[in-house]
Amino acid sequence: MNIEFVKHPIFICGHPKAGTSLVTSLLDGHPAFVVYPEETLFFRRFLPAIEGKTSEEKLALADQLLTHIFQWNIESPPDHQKDYPDRDYSDIDFNQIHKGFAEVVQSGEDSDKTYLEASILAFGRISGLLTGKSRYWVEKSPYNEFFSDKIFEWWPEAKCVHIIRDPRDNFVSYKRKHPGWNAKTFAWNWVRSTRTGLANQVRYGLDRYFMIRFEDLLQKPEFETQRLAELFNLEWDKSLMEPTRVGDSWRGNSMFGDKFDSISTDPIGRWKELISPMELAIVQAIAGKAMSAVGYELEDVSLEDFSCREKIKILRERVVARLKKA
Repeated sequence: MNIEFVKHPIFICGHPKAGTSLVTSLLDGHPAFVVYPEETLFFRRFLPAIEGKTSEEKLALADQLLTHIFQWNIESPPDHQKDYPDRDYSDIDFNQIHKGFAEVVQSGEDSDKTYLEASILAFGRISGLLTGKSRYWVEKSPYNEFFSDKIFEWWPEAKCVHIIRDPRDNFVSYKRKHPGWNAKTFAWNWVRSTRTGLANQVRYGLDRYFMIRFEDLLQKPEFETQRLAELFNLEWDKSLMEPTRVGDSWRGNSMFGDKFDSISTDPIGRWKELISPMELAIVQAIAGKAMSAVGYELEDVSLEDFSCREKIKILRERVVARLKKA
């Protein structure tokens, strides 16, 4: 195992559809990073799944939950491929990934963190992306922020990059993927994610837990990517403004079908046309204080525009948010 390399992970954190994929894609093309191409959900899915399992069972679960993305078949796509026809990893041999993964696990320390490290190392070696220039490995899964204690316990030299997005835009994007989600459920999740990120930043410091607003990245990409380069002690390079996936140009995973060859400001402010007045009122009633804390201006919402039942619901959410100190 490359001991020094595995000591330096970067975990991308934030709410789903907040811009975590964009930030990951901007790091992908820089030679200092080995970026795992898909979410692992390592803390939320893999660790609970292997609890109490034997070593053999853990290896089998790793095939299903960590390295399965390299099982690719255009003619008869597996479940993880069906909805993502543009993510083709057929040139990365799964059998070699499986073999390399097992070798790393068996040679590594007896710790569950080794399974994530082994996924990165196997991918980096088989893809050829792990070179003498590689300094960091990158894993992106939404809600990584809730596992910061475990991250810094297992990898004391780790860094986290947390992406925040205006919850009104975040909501209309997320709702396209999950139509069953309502404004109330979303807003509380967004508040919990944002508040956790702010608390992590205070606890661990800006040099270990870095927060960036999605809108700032889109509007001032060179400035914000220079800040990222400084965080990682790297010389700024234009590759940090060119989205890629496994080294190839990446055109985004927008829920609105946008395809970009570079960073675009088009996703900013869509909520103004797509969010309903009631959804806007509920999101701001719950998330208003947290929004102000990270620099988002609230839209004026007049209760006179709502029915009596709607007014009661909005006022109730405002009171609950105050009581919960949202």
